[in-house]
Amino acid sequence: MIDTETMEVKMRSIYKYLLIIFVIILQATLFRYIAILGVKPDALLILIIAFSLLNGPNEGILLSLFGGILVDVLFNNAIGFVTISLLSVAYLTGLLSKNVFKESTFVAFVFVFLGTILYNLIMVFSMLLMKYDINPPYLFNVIIVQSVYNSFITIFAYRYIVMFNSYINTKKFFFKI
Repeated sequence: MIDTETMEVKMRSIYKYLLIIFVIILQATLFRYIAILGVKPDALLILIIAFSLLNGPNEGILLSLFGGILVDVLFNNAIGFVTISLLSVAYLTGLLSKNVFKESTFVAFVFVFLGTILYNLIMVFSMLLMKYDINPPYLFNVIIVQSVYNSFITIFAYRYIVMFNSYINTKKFFFKI
């Protein structure tokens, strides 16, 4: 016999994984048309930071591992760049979230701003290790623009992420097996 509590937890996780897939599709299609100064928002990063902030480092790590590997496999030549960067930011966000008011949009704004900077710095450091040709002044301008852009989006999106998270964590799923 299958434990219904275990099934509820799995069902809740499925919705979050489906949301990550949806966000990756949006990022690859629609978001390239809303670039500012050549910089696209990183909705996956915003979502991972939000879930890490709300639910702690364990969930952040699982979701960032799933989303990072998916993005790396689908869009990147070098597997692991996005995954390592997302994992680092998710873990750090989850650890630091223990002593903050998690539902605050301002707190999310700050975490997304700083998380985006850290994420991009890890990406730049990884590129340097792999001997990629990079233009540091241009890259640092992109990092700042993307940090502001992601933070601005967070102001509007975070309350919906909190509602989604609350709904998923409190919803009771009943199965007939």
